[in-house]
Amino acid sequence: MSSVTRQKGGVFFLHGYGGTDKAFMRRTLAASLRSHCQIVLTVATSGITFLLLQGGRTSHLKFKIPVPALENSTCNIDGVSELAQLLKITKLIIWDKALVAHKFCFEALDRTLKDIMSSKKKFGGKVIVFGGDFRQILPVITRGSRSDIVYATINSSYIWDSCEVLTLTKIMCRQQHVLSTDSQELRMFSDWLLKVREKRLAEPNDGNAEIDIPAEFLIQNWENSIQAIFESTYPNFFNDYNNLDYLQLRAILASTIELVEEINKYILSLIECNFRKKQFNNTFLFNLCLQYYLQFFYVLN
Repeated sequence: MSSVTRQKGGVFFLHGYGGTDKAFMRRTLAASLRSHCQIVLTVATSGITFLLLQGGRTSHLKFKIPVPALENSTCNIDGVSELAQLLKITKLIIWDKALVAHKFCFEALDRTLKDIMSSKKKFGGKVIVFGGDFRQILPVITRGSRSDIVYATINSSYIWDSCEVLTLTKIMCRQQHVLSTDSQELRMFSDWLLKVREKRLAEPNDGNAEIDIPAEFLIQNWENSIQAIFESTYPNFFNDYNNLDYLQLRAILASTIELVEEINKYILSLIECNFRKKQFNNTFLFNLCLQYYLQFFYVLN
């Protein structure tokens, strides 16, 4: 924030593994500046991630980065265009999922902003915040070796020498459930996931190891697998399925589209059966009330 205030430039990388609330940090930065009528551009490398950013766009669309980006590429932005004028008054650029993009994309934006701002500083003196997790996927290089993939990442670029890395370490979703009855189970599961990410299970190993999932993290003694995972993920579903908070805090991850359709079909069939049951009960009660009303009306007459 002090770099934004000074407007003398600055390149930051916000790093943190899943659950450390990097998204909350990005939203807070953007909201704080926008509340003072300052321009913040929020972009993401992937087409799904930008939907989670307020006013977000894909980086290739917003900055007109060529596809594919080459070593000497520049963005297709005219110096007198509206986009160029917008970039001149922008106070902060937030780029999420930066590790998925090839380093040539960042270097192309760097050259373009230097030209637009007539400055030799990194990104033309603009403050830019990259975000990502080195434990997640890196740039996809067609038929590339491991060294080719490492060479394509942002930390192999000349930009990385000027980048200040800020690390988030606390799992915030665990902090929010400190007082809940299942906080201990959540803590154990979070610690186990972190060990998987950092390859600290089944040590020593050479990078390849079999991981045994603890029994307490498994659903056991079931007959129908879809029914078992549904009941475990969505307890008291028919009482709370109209509650948005209840739905947002739960999700079933599936490995294939066919399995997704099978799970959706099962849940929708349950909802339909429950709806028909309620409809039948309402009709029965209505007919019963009507019958009593007619009898009462007949007695009065």
